[in-house]
Amino acid sequence: MSVGFQGFCMKCKSYVDIDNPKMITMRNGRTRVAGFCTSKKCGGRISKIVS
Repeated sequence: MSVGFQGFCMKCKSYVDIDNPKMITMRNGRTRVAGFCTSKKCGGRISKIVS
């Protein structure tokens, strides 16, 4: 996926690009992007609702 999504990483407390983003449809019909933090030594999970 070449679209660059950004989200807030709760582990390193900053806005970063989402690594390996995957579009997921939740049970309520909304879509979210899930992936991992791109900053070094973090690797925290990031999830952002997009619609």
